[in-house]
Amino acid sequence: MDTGNLEVKQEIGEFGISDRMKRRVEMKKTTIACLIMLAVLTLTACGSKTAGGVGSEAGSNAATMNGKTPGAAAGAPEGSAGKKDANASSNLEAGTDTRSNFVFGDYVGNVDPASGAYAWVGMRTGVMESLFRFDENLNVEKNLVKEYSVSDDGLAWTIELRDGVLFQSGNPVDAEAVKASLLRTCSMQSRAAQELNIASIDAEGNTLKITTNTPNPVLPNCLCDPYSGIVDVKSLDDAGNATIGTGPFKLVEYVENQRMELDAFDDYWGGRPASKHVTIRAINDLDASSMALQKGELDACYGLSYDARDLFDGTKGFKISQAATSRVYKIYFNLEHEFTGDPVFRKAVCMAVDRENYAKVLVNGAGTPTKTTFPAVTAFSDEASLANVPDFDMEGAKKLLEEHGYRDSDGDGILDKDGEKVSLQIITYGRTGLPQSSQALQSALSQLGIEASVEQLDSTEDRGHAGTFDLSVYAEVTLPTGDPYSYLMNSYGTDGTNNFGRYSNAEVDALLGELAVEFDTGRRAELAKQIDKTVLADNSYCNMFHLNMYMAMKDTVEGLEQSPVDYYHITAQTCVK
Repeated sequence: MDTGNLEVKQEIGEFGISDRMKRRVEMKKTTIACLIMLAVLTLTACGSKTAGGVGSEAGSNAATMNGKTPGAAAGAPEGSAGKKDANASSNLEAGTDTRSNFVFGDYVGNVDPASGAYAWVGMRTGVMESLFRFDENLNVEKNLVKEYSVSDDGLAWTIELRDGVLFQSGNPVDAEAVKASLLRTCSMQSRAAQELNIASIDAEGNTLKITTNTPNPVLPNCLCDPYSGIVDVKSLDDAGNATIGTGPFKLVEYVENQRMELDAFDDYWGGRPASKHVTIRAINDLDASSMALQKGELDACYGLSYDARDLFDGTKGFKISQAATSRVYKIYFNLEHEFTGDPVFRKAVCMAVDRENYAKVLVNGAGTPTKTTFPAVTAFSDEASLANVPDFDMEGAKKLLEEHGYRDSDGDGILDKDGEKVSLQIITYGRTGLPQSSQALQSALSQLGIEASVEQLDSTEDRGHAGTFDLSVYAEVTLPTGDPYSYLMNSYGTDGTNNFGRYSNAEVDALLGELAVEFDTGRRAELAKQIDKTVLADNSYCNMFHLNMYMAMKDTVEGLEQSPVDYYHITAQTCVK
């Protein structure tokens, strides 16, 4: 297949990037850095009697070990955790094993569930699991759980664990082990502690009783989140990181920013994994990964550019797996900045954002334009009620700024107000579509007469928490627990852990307090819509589009599907036919 001259003759001037620029979709010129993970799977055989059933999907996390092979930690049976089986060499001989290659397009750091924002890595790689999980419709289903119930007052949850589940160390997964795992995470991870809101945990045999400080109607949802991955606290590595979970694959080696080696956990409760070994390699080049997949060096890729999708969708020998997600591409305004703290200024910026064309061009049609935080297909979205969120209107934005004192008083092409030039910095990171979105915003601001620079970081988390930014182009999963409360509280609550914009509204905080304890699903949906409407009334944020995620792979790959929550990738069924 000739891929050397893919071109889309889309005038970027149509949506505010530049009247002179043309957008070329040319693989050789893709410059967005992304951590790509190459998963090499040594197969037992897809058609053999292997893993199956609910829960055989991967769970939570493996941890960074700074290039060291994790050894069997205290409390682990001799010869189990961190020690490779004699027949499970990571140095696979060419021609003797079928290789499946899996690409991650996200930062790979410490994947301990307690580590924070990147806890999902272990879940994607099949190393760890949580008590509950989501199905393809974001419904909660039991995973390591046999039965559960909640008390009439909504405070006490009784959870009966599955029998016979083992950690990859060989230690049993009983109630005491789960208690230790959850309490460890809550002591180290502020978001987990805030959302789970645990007052106490009682453990006896396989029965776990979790009591919350206030009624928590979505505790099972929160226990699906990657931060709730169940780890063997008795088997931490020398650095105190959790590397042992309950998933179908066990981490046997990790070299930072280079590779992870995973062996099948043949005592996995969901059945023997279909693949014997997985190697995950980090490559910082999207073009190289696309070419490797085309040449047969890779079997599957995640995190490719959206231009590359056309190389594999409908092409003989390949297939893609795609899912609509709640991941929203948005603009955070620093509400403490003198310009972005002005509601009129923010409205003008939002008027300069052409959502329709951004979704069509910047991610090659894989976006759905949105004004709301949540996807339109959910019960939490009501775009018709957002009268104050403007449509695209570049000329109207210019007029609005001029009417409110933003003028080019010295004729240099840059607006000023009260003697100060309007100069802003946009920060972003390398996730596919974000650098392009940032450049589009920069060009749109230029058309308004606003000077703006773009700084691409490895991560914007630290700058966001510190408030050292003007605008941040960011991508967030808005339904990480399948329910709106987690995202709304963390992003819009005055004390939210991801409230980068410094938003604070007493009315919103009161509504969040009501949502936190409301068990009625209809009322929860109405509260979520009311919060979204209130937050967006003065354009404190600017939502642009929701993203459809995809994976590309050989058509011989089985058991690898893009999930709506983007948590579940490598599973016990993942293999090559």
